[in-house]
Amino acid sequence: MPELTERDPAHLSAVFSSWLATQLGEEADPSIVEVHAPGANGFSNETILMTARWTEDGETADHRLVVRVHPTKHTLFLDADFSLQYEVLKNLQGQPTVPVPDLRWYEEDPSVLGVPFFVMDHVEGRIPADNLPYTMEGWLLESTPEEQETLWWSGIEALAAIHTLDWRALGFEFLADATHGEPGLDRNMAYYRRFLDWAAGDRPQPTAEAVWEWLVANKPEEHGPVVLSWGDSRIGNIIWDDDYKAAAVIDWEMAALGQPELDLGWWLYFDRQFSEGLGVPRPIGFPSHEETIARYEQLIGRKVGDLFWYQIFAGWRFAVIMCRLSDLLMGSDLLPADSDMGTNNLATQFMAQLLELPSPADAG
Repeated sequence: MPELTERDPAHLSAVFSSWLATQLGEEADPSIVEVHAPGANGFSNETILMTARWTEDGETADHRLVVRVHPTKHTLFLDADFSLQYEVLKNLQGQPTVPVPDLRWYEEDPSVLGVPFFVMDHVEGRIPADNLPYTMEGWLLESTPEEQETLWWSGIEALAAIHTLDWRALGFEFLADATHGEPGLDRNMAYYRRFLDWAAGDRPQPTAEAVWEWLVANKPEEHGPVVLSWGDSRIGNIIWDDDYKAAAVIDWEMAALGQPELDLGWWLYFDRQFSEGLGVPRPIGFPSHEETIARYEQLIGRKVGDLFWYQIFAGWRFAVIMCRLSDLLMGSDLLPADSDMGTNNLATQFMAQLLELPSPADAG
């Protein structure tokens, strides 16, 4: 949940002007021209957008910056490691096939904002909104079928490029820390099982538990080596340029190592959740899932399988996140205290539909 509304913009401008002077030098004479926060997407970290002005090599210019701030009042994810996002982006700097924002600085001293933060360059482009989803309104829905198709394939190409990176050569061994088990499906399942237990506490989760039983009973075998997994692989986490091409892949807080189906299943699941899960058609220009899988397999040079299971796993993980998010929203008085969103939400509703389970409204 963006928290800028609880910060004084004038105070932020003064703080960042002083802080930039420590990074650039007093001779740069930095100042903040504008500061605000986006409201359409993002719940796990505060995001601040600002325009800074400073002098460099005798020339004064404006620089659009994005500041990602460690949560000050809540933690959405279990065992959240804020620095992970920065480390992932740092290791991806300069990769031509996986565009990411250019990083500037990481500040771990809490005396500046009260919590750590990092700064990166703003990437020009557009992001489809999640609320209301892009399947219901907005610029993507209003685009031509050809533009929609271009966007879809560009996203799939970016996803495949992530999965074909040499993660060891790029320094992603920190994601393979054996403290939580060897990289792979068991580790990912165990993490989100612990996440649900933590988020739910002693509250029953009938739909999530029923889906978990199905996942365990139908768990697929893993084939091939693990890859770098983006984690939150969906259209709304890409900045798109005017040509409907991926300008930057963003939001890496769920990055892990795992089978490529983890990300592809998440991508396909959200495409379905935002269409058939809402009872609305997909954008007319989006290729079919069969075409998508075939093209993706060509791009990564290996077959994929069990994608229905991985889509259900995606929906279950999202339901776990929604369980935690409901508490945060109620704690911020954005939901009534008696809300059933933690058990009855878009993810549990759609999974119940896909697996022919009782409605979460009835199960609750």
